[in-house]
Amino acid sequence: MAQEQPEIIKGLMCPGCGGAVELREGINVLKCPYCETSLLVMGDEGVLQYHVSSKIKREEAKAVTLKWLGGFDKDRKLKTGAEFTEIFLVHLPFWRSTGKVCGWVFGNKIHHETHRDSRGNVTTTTRKEPVERMVMQDYLWNRAACDVSEFGVEELDNSGIMGNLEPFDFQNVEKQGMIFEPTHSRTDAARESEKWMLEKAKRSVDVDEVIFQKLQSIGTRLSVVYYPLWILRYRFKERNYQVVVDGIHNKLLYGRAPGSTLYRVSMFIGSLLIGNLLLTTSARQYFGAGSGDIFAIGALAGLALIVFGFVKFRYGGEVVEGRKSKIKGEDIQETMNSLKNGDFNKILGVR
Repeated sequence: MAQEQPEIIKGLMCPGCGGAVELREGINVLKCPYCETSLLVMGDEGVLQYHVSSKIKREEAKAVTLKWLGGFDKDRKLKTGAEFTEIFLVHLPFWRSTGKVCGWVFGNKIHHETHRDSRGNVTTTTRKEPVERMVMQDYLWNRAACDVSEFGVEELDNSGIMGNLEPFDFQNVEKQGMIFEPTHSRTDAARESEKWMLEKAKRSVDVDEVIFQKLQSIGTRLSVVYYPLWILRYRFKERNYQVVVDGIHNKLLYGRAPGSTLYRVSMFIGSLLIGNLLLTTSARQYFGAGSGDIFAIGALAGLALIVFGFVKFRYGGEVVEGRKSKIKGEDIQETMNSLKNGDFNKILGVR
């Protein structure tokens, strides 16, 4: 049975030279046979697609990862004991929106003025200065176009893609590495990008009290950029971990690793000793000289160091790079209460 040939679309003209070009079904990148201009073919959704080729080789990404694994806050045997199980390249889609915001913002600039009379009394008055600001600014917005929770990266570093955008050719990019398709709504992306640009423009005008504003985004263009990331998975002490390396800048974007027990204990004990020293020193100066400011500064610094040491000890069992651990407010309050009551077993997690 003869294989069905792809449909050929005729009657298209090259925007560069005006020559007739033919387009085969399923192709989104072609060259004009006359002037050799590269042409992008837009589908029904009308979204341009680009990709950025990786500038980093496999061994370079591995070297960056090994350097990170050798950090003093990681398990001391990690760098030599980690066994890499997978190293591969992926291309994640990111919505990229460019546009301009123009308009006017009217409001007041608030000035607080302090006056001192002949008797030393201090009074503060508030003065409002009417201002008008014109806005005419270009903006660039980007967000992940699929679920990237596994990779820990939500935005692109635009310095890595400027000048490196290439027309997206599925077949050629697929040869380099795995491709993730966009799953988030184009409509939601367009709405979010416009809202972000307007808010950014409003904050840039330096008006304390806005009375009236008229801002409009114009020339907004939404596209999809497929960005290269190296995924490195390794195994250590019967546990699996993952690291993500930027395929352009060769820097670690996200990683998980077992922490060093010695580092955790050292940070906690050191912070506890220095924090207590600051507390006792400031207390002595307060009762001796009666300076409340010195006592407040010393007490806050001492307590901050103690809490810092506790956080390092409590959450240092696993080091996470690129995503900050969320410390609940009640956990910190519980630590402060334990310090106040002298319950160090509770802080150390001893039952």
